[in-house]
This record gives sequence, structure tokens and C-alpha cells, in this order.
Amino acid sequence: MGAVGSFLQNIPRVNDPNRDPLNLGARASLGDPNAIAALDPNDLDNIPAEHIKAAHNAALAADRTHQNMLDSKANADAFIAAHPELKDNRANGSLLFNQAHTMFGEDCVITVDMWEEAYQHLRTKTDFLAFNADALAKQQKEASRQRYAASRAAEAKRIINLSEEQLENLSLEDIRRLDAEEHQRQMQEEGERGGLGL
Repeated sequence: MGAVGSFLQNIPRVNDPNRDPLNLGARASLGDPNAIAALDPNDLDNIPAEHIKAAHNAALAADRTHQNMLDSKANADAFIAAHPELKDNRANGSLLFNQAHTMFGEDCVITVDMWEEAYQHLRTKTDFLAFNADALAKQQKEASRQRYAASRAAEAKRIINLSEEQLENLSLEDIRRLDAEEHQRQMQEEGERGGLGL
């Protein structure tokens, strides 16, 4: 061999196809098993597209799960604000959270309506929830007052809806009783409005 040929024999092959990363990557992408085995598994450029796509989808799912959890928590805060009778503690939160996930699944945003359904289920079917006694008593008192007012309004409507013939057939005692009830109802309404309208 000539002088140039003998000189080149001592230089290592720079583009050895078995050590050149570009050459190995190209052959590996074509499915060459020897090239695939020779790739450095720690080099990010050598990760197969399927693995990258799977990692991307897993990251999206984790982000979606995290966002669902944040939205569910915001909805839970709104639900708790509307229910002062329910103690806002860890035990109640766990009970409601588990009940909502049991009823609606774990991969969704729990809306205020869903929290309400879980709450109603736990309140009517179990005695596990802890309540604020003062707020509960206040709500029960208000509900009683509303029932009373509705009853009085229904009675007043019944009295007013009597025909002239029915009124003529009433005894004097019944007319006085109806008049007294109507007068009391009017006074009650005026008192609830805050005065006698004078």
C-alpha cells in the first residue's frame, strides 16, 4: 500500500456503523435488532416513540386528575358554605368524598349537585356525619316557622274562597271565629313585615 493508505490504516474509523449514534439510530428506526440492542438506553434520543407517547398520556392523565381534584375541592367549599349545619372537619370530608366517589366514580369532577346527593344519602341513610347543633336547631326552627306560615296561608285561602252561599249558611259562632282568624292572620302578616302600617 502506498504512503497515504498505510497512514489511514492507523486512524480509527470515525464513522464505524456499529458505534456511530446517527447510524445506529437510523438502523434502529428501521427495526434492525442489532442496532436497537446497541443503543444507549439512558440517552433520551433513543427512547421509542411509543414510550414517549405513553409517558405523555400518563402525564396528561395525572394533570387531568389533579385538575379534577382542584375543581372538586372548589365545589366542595361552595357546598359546605351552603350547609352551615354540617361541621367542616376531616371526618365529614372523608365520608362525603368517599360517598361521592362511590356514587359517581373517581374520574370526574364532583359538582355541587353531586356533593348534595352524597350528603343527602349520608344524612338519610346513616348517622355518620357530625353536625353543628346550633345551626341545625336554627334551621329546624326556621322550617317550623315556614310550615306554620304555609298552614296559616292555606287556612286563610280556604276562608277567603268560601262562596257567598256558604258564608250565609255558617252559624254566627263560625263567622266570628273566621273573622277572628282573619284578623289574627292580618296582624301576624303585619308583624312579620315589621309594623302595623300606620
